[in-house]
Amino acid sequence: MRKFSIQDCAKILLFVVLFFATIGTGFGQQNTISRTETATITMPNIFGNNMVLQQNTQVPIWGWGKSGDKIEIIASWGKTKKTTVGIDGKWKAKIETPKANAGQAPIYTLSVKGQVNSISFDNILIGEVWVCAGQSNMEISLKALEKRFDAVDYNNEMQAANYPNIRLFNVKKDSAQIPQVNCSGSWTSCSTATVANFSAVAYYFGRQLYTNKNVNVPIGLIQDAFSGSAIQCWLKRDVLEADSVLKKKYVDPVVSSTTKKPYLFYNAMIAPIIPFAIKGVIWYQGESNVGDNEIYTKANLAMIKDWRKDWGTDFSFYAVQMTPRFYKDKQANDTKFGRGIFRDCQSAIMTIPKTGIIVTSDLMQNADERSDSHPRNKKDVGIRLALWALAKDYEQKVQYLGPVYKSHQIIGDKIIISYKKESLVGGLTTKDSSYLRCFKIAGEDAKFYPAKAIIEGQTVVVSSPNVSKPVAVRYAYTDGAMTNLQNMEGLAAYPFRTDNINSAVAVDVSEEEVK
Repeated sequence: MRKFSIQDCAKILLFVVLFFATIGTGFGQQNTISRTETATITMPNIFGNNMVLQQNTQVPIWGWGKSGDKIEIIASWGKTKKTTVGIDGKWKAKIETPKANAGQAPIYTLSVKGQVNSISFDNILIGEVWVCAGQSNMEISLKALEKRFDAVDYNNEMQAANYPNIRLFNVKKDSAQIPQVNCSGSWTSCSTATVANFSAVAYYFGRQLYTNKNVNVPIGLIQDAFSGSAIQCWLKRDVLEADSVLKKKYVDPVVSSTTKKPYLFYNAMIAPIIPFAIKGVIWYQGESNVGDNEIYTKANLAMIKDWRKDWGTDFSFYAVQMTPRFYKDKQANDTKFGRGIFRDCQSAIMTIPKTGIIVTSDLMQNADERSDSHPRNKKDVGIRLALWALAKDYEQKVQYLGPVYKSHQIIGDKIIISYKKESLVGGLTTKDSSYLRCFKIAGEDAKFYPAKAIIEGQTVVVSSPNVSKPVAVRYAYTDGAMTNLQNMEGLAAYPFRTDNINSAVAVDVSEEEVK
């Protein structure tokens, strides 16, 4: 057998080093290899035929090529831009887009010319672009919803879904340890043949915007959802590690589940589409973090602020409050406050500008639906999100708020609840012409009993034969609270509590006994 000399070993070691240097130190990390060695220009998949570009703004266009090569961007709406590939093999430019006019949807093209090749995109529309992100309740398609949950009026919805000016880009579900520069996906026009694969919430949201006669411009929807995903998956690693509380909760522990691991979906599904120009984000997530409470609030606010920083704009952000749910015995009385507290933590996003949240506690089809985390009624979820956008982003005179608690007054054995004027519209009513549900009242012993609740003008008066000296009232604050209080516009009242009693107990008494 041949003996290897020191020189032989050195040569072998050098070969190994050179080999790994050639394939890159990021083995297994797709889309991160330098592109400076080719003169061919390439672009991320978020740009494609059938895409919608954000109207009336400077839209970022970017890609890769050979360092020093010249790039020219030519838009058929009469704008051109030139740039040069940097030493890192990247190029980026911004090109102005025209204002979209209601009822019009001219078709455009976009060409990007390099020194070796050109890339052309056809059938482009200019309108409004929204990211639709979260976990399974955002991900569920119309088709999946119908098959699994017998979605309401599914067949009629499918047959009427001929909206070629609504386009969807579905970011393929993926995860990554470091931020990626590209993702899989393509733009699809909405039709009766394609709508089945659209996110149900995203579709109804987009349709509500598009069919508003004063908006009525092309709508681009970027579906960016992963079933079961926790919020920490959607945050950048640097953001999580910069906060000691978030780091301790989400980064330090060893987690086996992909849908619980921090920053993986931000890296694979958000980073690749930044800074594609958008109008805003709708967000349907929370089930995987129920119980995290104040830490969830901190993470949610950090995520919104960081995404806005990444995109370089304070876009609108509208979220969905968690629906009622029982985890075990669906016939049990509703005596836990966990989800009520979590809904408060979700609503804390409204402490920063250009945010909103919708109520879903009235949208369950029946009591049994509370045993599943996927309520069937995604139509009203999408519509309610769109009402916020119509009112706040498109200056339409539509009601977007359900009744919002303003104040209360204790008089004898009753508590009188007042609501903010802008949330009442024509006044208070019930969804089902039944007695008011989900109010609970407590005395100094912090025991919350189901309350008798009566609408009196613009107020609700609550009382209980079990509470002679009330000190606090809660509404829709339990895990399974299915509500029926709404305004005349059909928007559900927001949950609230007038106390901060940590030792509060919900007494096991049926509401039927006090109606």
